[in-house]
Amino acid sequence: MSYRSKAGRTYRIPVPCQALIAAVALSAISAAAIAEDFPPVQRVPVLEEAIPSANPPVKLVRGVRIRFAPRQPGGLHRHPISVVGVVSAGSFVFKREGEAEKILKTGDSFFEPAGVTIEHFDNASSTEPAEIIAFYLTDSKDRPLIELLGAK
Repeated sequence: MSYRSKAGRTYRIPVPCQALIAAVALSAISAAAIAEDFPPVQRVPVLEEAIPSANPPVKLVRGVRIRFAPRQPGGLHRHPISVVGVVSAGSFVFKREGEAEKILKTGDSFFEPAGVTIEHFDNASSTEPAEIIAFYLTDSKDRPLIELLGAK
């Protein structure tokens, strides 16, 4: 690769510089192509819940994957801290105390406020397993995550 100056002189561009020029040109072309290939990122709200005053100041988020066998109930329970999560597989019958029962499907989010009794968090299928990913909004590793209440 060479170029000619205004004075008419011909200069040869060293091979390492040629590689650098090619890389810069290709990255500019690639960046333009990437920008054109994808639509803008969309952010669609899926959950907004107030954290109750019963929740301690959040200093730690603990995440877990919880798997349920077909028809497996979650059991009557409550949490001393708030829990937020998403159904990652299957579907669940979900009911917070004082609210209507609803079905949560794969991709649906849920919120279990601190101190509120969860009457149902049960695998809705009698044939397929189900799974959630839950995030506990806590203040320390030592705080219990759940209080099982037995039968209602």
